[in-house]
Amino acid sequence: MLRCPSRRIQLHAIRHIGKRAASSESRGGGAGIGNVHPQLFPTDDSTLFRHVAHPRTVSVVGAPMTYGQPFVGTDRGPELLRESGLLNDLSSLGWRVEDIPDLDFDTICAEAAKSSNAAAMSINAKHSLQVGAGCSVLADLVESKLRQGRFPLILGGDHSIGIGSLAGILRAKPETGVIWVDAHADLNVPSVSESGNMHGMPIGLMMKELIPDRSIIPGLEWMENESKDGSGPPQLHPDSLVYVGLRDIDQAERRFIKQLGIKAFTMYDIDYLGIGRVMDLAFEHLMKKNPDRPLHLSYDIDAVDPVHAPATGTAVRGGLTWREAHFVAEYVVKTGSLASAEIVEVNHTLSDGDGANDTVELGHNLVNAFLGESIL
Repeated sequence: MLRCPSRRIQLHAIRHIGKRAASSESRGGGAGIGNVHPQLFPTDDSTLFRHVAHPRTVSVVGAPMTYGQPFVGTDRGPELLRESGLLNDLSSLGWRVEDIPDLDFDTICAEAAKSSNAAAMSINAKHSLQVGAGCSVLADLVESKLRQGRFPLILGGDHSIGIGSLAGILRAKPETGVIWVDAHADLNVPSVSESGNMHGMPIGLMMKELIPDRSIIPGLEWMENESKDGSGPPQLHPDSLVYVGLRDIDQAERRFIKQLGIKAFTMYDIDYLGIGRVMDLAFEHLMKKNPDRPLHLSYDIDAVDPVHAPATGTAVRGGLTWREAHFVAEYVVKTGSLASAEIVEVNHTLSDGDGANDTVELGHNLVNAFLGESIL
């Protein structure tokens, strides 16, 4: 009886071929994997990005946050993505590009740290003053760009920037649905977090069911302020979230997902159903309450298997393949509902030269897919 090769065997083969192709490229010979780059063409589908005003403008926001987790290096993510030629590609895809200088988190966070006190030191949310100050600035900027009808593209930085991204998005467009592509649920709050690292808390901190008053966390007092339109502080409802790619979930997060009824697709679901069916179900879930709602795509590079994305802080085996990773982005774009996106946790210091370059290239290619690149 014929058998299809397992995911593990497939990934081993891809790794072997990739190394062989890289060796060929270094010798200047062959057209192996990575040597041929596809041409980029503007999309001619007028139904895409329907929540973005014309002429379509992408506002590229660098959010070089590193205080949400213990490793230096995530702060260079925006710089490395820009240096890879990202902005030229976005222009080639037909977008007007507003390149906003990286937010000055060095200054913002250093100033915030000066107000450190016993409360900030005692709460189980490491560097909350720095993360909170940086995310407050990011939230204001993202909200402003959405109100201008632009597409905010946030380049992280660690995933704690999701606190700022989501706050700004939900203040401007409270009805937004969120697709969280990640190996981890990021559903912790200080009372249950096993590490205290805030890159594991952005979703938890947006849900009033888990933390009714965020002002108890030093640095996050601003999150309880009223929105400009009087709709109240930004909150994410459990039925407005879908996870894709989960495979490393803390005990408390497992309990919260079940108690709150959050739609979650793990790698088991992707293996069993296939990525196409998973994305169909994810989209159906988010749109059943409001078929015209905008969507935000938050993409942690560690959702992808470390064979393809080794340069990240919390890599976990058994993740998305190269094509599955791209398909997720391509699918969301083709719904026409995508209104904002972010890529996070690229950290070049956590792999050798080839691994770092591969991870940055993958991040670049995924962003191209966010903005409409397609095969045909």
